[in-house]
Amino acid sequence: MSKPPPAPPPAASFWLPFVTIGLFGGLLGATITYLALRPQLQAPVAAGPLAPAVNPDPASQQPATDLTAGQLPAQADRTVGNFYYDRQNWTLAIQHYESAIKQGLDDADIRTDLGNAYRFAGRPDNALAQYVRAQQMNPAHEFSLFNQGGLYLEDLKQPDKAIAVWQQYLERFPTGQNVGAARQLIAQARTGVTGLVLPPPAEPGKSISTEDLILQQIHAGQAKSGKP
Repeated sequence: MSKPPPAPPPAASFWLPFVTIGLFGGLLGATITYLALRPQLQAPVAAGPLAPAVNPDPASQQPATDLTAGQLPAQADRTVGNFYYDRQNWTLAIQHYESAIKQGLDDADIRTDLGNAYRFAGRPDNALAQYVRAQQMNPAHEFSLFNQGGLYLEDLKQPDKAIAVWQQYLERFPTGQNVGAARQLIAQARTGVTGLVLPPPAEPGKSISTEDLILQQIHAGQAKSGKP
């Protein structure tokens, strides 16, 4: 008597070996992939090109606490004024320069710096008064005279006075630092053209104002007494 055929295994039992093999294969593949990519995953991500830095609001920049260490109050005010001047925060520069002057620290350099700060703050009449005062204190201070020409030409819109000032500058300072600039500015003022075409290292044909001359030297970190 033949035995009856065996009953078919339950569906779950039939697929279980295949499912187990599939899961094992998947885990093995994932492990191999992780090991292959592990060095890249652990390495720091390279930053892309940096966007141009945005200068913070100058008013938010504060001088270091030890910037004025050991200085008398008047000198400390001047030092802090220089700090804000170099960062083009004209309002605070004016405030500290004026405080230093009131305390007796007064010379042609600080008067010229104060005049420049007034000029960039949109107060040309105050700027002119400071340049004139600097010249009265020290007639050999060439930049307080040269700056008057730029102020007359670009801010006060009086080219005739600008030309007269620069001619006086050439007579009094024939070897001054801005002799070439003064000659070109005179020629341009006579033709009604504003802006200065600088000799090298400026780019050929590049026009620049006397305000830009001052700002260029601020960025270059030159001593304020040497700013035009």
